[in-house]
Amino acid sequence: MAESVSKYYRVAGEPLIQWHDAIAEIITSGVSDGAIDHLIDTLRLLVNADGSSLIVYPDGLQPYCPFRKRGDGSDPRIHIDQYLDSAYLLDPFYRLAVDNPATEGIFPLSKVAPSGFKHTEFYRVYYRVVNFGDEICLIVPTPDNASIHISISRQDDKPRFSTAQRALLTRLFSTVRAILLKWWSASQQEALDHQKKASLLNSRLDSALANFGSSILTQRETQVLQLILRGYAVKFIAQKLDISPETIKHHRKNIYAKLDISSQAEMFHLFIDSLRMMRADSPADPLAEYLQPARQ
Repeated sequence: MAESVSKYYRVAGEPLIQWHDAIAEIITSGVSDGAIDHLIDTLRLLVNADGSSLIVYPDGLQPYCPFRKRGDGSDPRIHIDQYLDSAYLLDPFYRLAVDNPATEGIFPLSKVAPSGFKHTEFYRVYYRVVNFGDEICLIVPTPDNASIHISISRQDDKPRFSTAQRALLTRLFSTVRAILLKWWSASQQEALDHQKKASLLNSRLDSALANFGSSILTQRETQVLQLILRGYAVKFIAQKLDISPETIKHHRKNIYAKLDISSQAEMFHLFIDSLRMMRADSPADPLAEYLQPARQ
C-alpha cells in the first residue's frame, strides 16, 4: 500500500499538496463557488492537463458551464458557448449520462466515444478547433436527475493521460463527488432560477435530435441518421440494427439524396442550423420547418 501511495505522489508532485490545501479550505470555509472553481483547477494541475471545466446538465434542460479554466490563459468560451447552445446533444459524455442517468465515475473519451467519433464534424468543430487530444470526464449524478461533469483535457501535442494519472483521479473521485453534491445542494436556488429562465425550446432539444429528419425520411432512415450523427461507424450501425453494412450504405445514400447533402459534415451543420431556427411551437422535426421555404 505504501508503494502504491508513493506512486500517486510521484505522479502529482507539488499539485497534490495544492489539492490537500483546497480540501482544507473547503473544510474551513465551506463549499462555495470559489472553492469549486479552485477545486477543478487543482484537478487540472494534478494530472498536468491543459483545460478543465464543470458543466451541469439539468434534467431535460439546456446545460450551463459555471466554471472553466485554460492553463495557457486563453478564453475557454471559444468552444464552450456554441457547444452549450445545441451541439452538446451529440457529445458522447452527455449521451452516456442521458442514456444511463445513474452513470457515475471516471470516464476517458476513448472508452465512451463511438468508433467513428474522430471522423465526425462534431469532433472536428469542438475538439480539433481547440486542439484537444485527450479528455477525462468525472460524472456525478444528483438526486434530482441532473448530471454534473468535470471535464479535464489535454492538447493534442501532449501525451495521453497515463494509467497512473487516471488511477489518481479514480482515487480522488469519492471526495470530489461528496464536495460536488454538497455544492449542488447549497446552490439549488440558483439552479432553479436557471431552469426557470430556460425556454420551453431548450427542453425540446433532445426530442429534436430524436425526431431529426423524421418528416422526410423513413423510420429506418431516421434511425440510421441518428447513429451517423452520433459518430457510429457503418459496421456498428449494421450490428445494432441487425441489417447488413451494404443496406446501411444504401440508407445513407438515400438520406443524403433526400436531405440534399453530400457528406456527414453537411449533415451535422444542417442539424445545428435547423435547431437554431426552432421556436417553442415548432414541429417535432426541426427540418420540417427549416426546409419548408426551399420546398415551396
